[in-house]
Amino acid sequence: MLTTTAVMEDRLLTSDVVKLVQELTHRFGPRRKEVLEARALRRAAFQEGAVARLDETAHIRQAQWKVDPVPVELLERRVELLGGCTRPEIIQGMNAGAKSFVADLWNMSLDDPASVLRAHKNLERAADNRLAYVDSAGDRVRVNPGSITRLMMAPRPLPVLEGSVRMGGEPVPASFFDLAVYASYNAVKLRVRQAGVYLYLRGVHGHLEARLWRELFEHIEEHLSLPRGTFRATVMLDSLASALEADEILFELTHHSAGLSLDPQAYAADHVALFSAPDRPVLPDRERIGLNEHFLRSVSLMAIAVCHRRQAHAIGAPAFVLPPDDQGKLKAGYLEMIADKEREAVDGHDGTLVGHPGLVNPAMMEFNKSMPKSHQMYYERPDNTAPSDLVQRPQGPLSTDGVLGAIRTVLRALVYRTAGQAVIVQGGRLHDRSSVRLSTLLLWQWTRSSYGSITDTGLEIHDDMARYLIKKEGDKLFQHEEPALKEAGKAAVEKLTATALRAEVPPDLLG
Repeated sequence: MLTTTAVMEDRLLTSDVVKLVQELTHRFGPRRKEVLEARALRRAAFQEGAVARLDETAHIRQAQWKVDPVPVELLERRVELLGGCTRPEIIQGMNAGAKSFVADLWNMSLDDPASVLRAHKNLERAADNRLAYVDSAGDRVRVNPGSITRLMMAPRPLPVLEGSVRMGGEPVPASFFDLAVYASYNAVKLRVRQAGVYLYLRGVHGHLEARLWRELFEHIEEHLSLPRGTFRATVMLDSLASALEADEILFELTHHSAGLSLDPQAYAADHVALFSAPDRPVLPDRERIGLNEHFLRSVSLMAIAVCHRRQAHAIGAPAFVLPPDDQGKLKAGYLEMIADKEREAVDGHDGTLVGHPGLVNPAMMEFNKSMPKSHQMYYERPDNTAPSDLVQRPQGPLSTDGVLGAIRTVLRALVYRTAGQAVIVQGGRLHDRSSVRLSTLLLWQWTRSSYGSITDTGLEIHDDMARYLIKKEGDKLFQHEEPALKEAGKAAVEKLTATALRAEVPPDLLG
């Protein structure tokens, strides 16, 4: 029997939609709880040093099998653009020339109930080209009717809750809510328009969680009388667990797989959360943790080998550096980004991700040079990746600029989020939720570890030093802002200071 449901009043939340959310929560809520508990046990095993692939799934890794053939409409994914879910972001994303626009409800959007509902309304209109807005000049801006860019969506991860609908007084799982609303309004339209509902999944910590997503897809497909495989998901390898179970994740999603990608910032953050202690060495400046670092390159090459063996797409890591300005001045890291995209194409990726519309054409040029066909699934590279390769700690210097950059990133994100800004600019690049999380955890690790000292000077980043630097940067960043942002700045300083001094792994500061 379904428990009493409280629903926020909104035109999207019709009785049919709410009933579907109820069904998903009632049927799969207990399973969600089980897989999240299993996740915690697996992470505890990693922290104790048991970093290995699962013995019980060895037969899956060793067997010969392939995922269902990729739909013709999804074969070419040369460059896909990640973005938020506001009207301007979606319209700009659909008009940027990318093969797909990924509307990210988690990493690049606000997640309060009102913002989430607005995002779903925007996606509903975008699915059939009805989305438009009036710009500051009074002009009506809309998606180019001739755009062939696919619309994709990244729902919120399994642990997140959504307060728009409550069952028994408790919020429902946000992932269930996002799937139910998005599918109810858009699945039929998107099947006609682009042959399927295409998703990116974040935070899939292994095959049990992938199995739950598969069962959710199957339930919704049956509910809406859609063919099996209408839902196709690209899974982000953003944790050690997901990397170790890449084969198993594809297997669980056999009929619903669109391949694998990599979120290097989230993966590095997961590494810090798992393997930090007062007596352990620290990671270097975050700017030094690039895609050439052994643990990230190992995940990237492994993903290509696994995906192509199973005839699935391997999509490269997202780039967030800002493009050149109007005068052609390059931002720090821009040339490195170009080299990353060239290397991804040469390595055998079937496409890549960018986080700014101005990066679509440069990334497209690199893939056009090295990928003459629509994909590279015909190229199977050997996979010699050992579990130890996936956890090899990056090494390099820790600088004062690196510490201050991490502090500024987190403070800006906390403050400007109160003003409705989900993605911030700091140090010549965009910072999404994964990036802010990495900066937070690095600052916490540097402060907590006895190895946390500036390489050139030997200055220790102890508690008092962390307090001083956070306070100083907070005062400097927001001294000329309006009163509301100044007050938000003070609150952000207090929050980040408490986080940096915690004994335990800090939570996601963005909620």
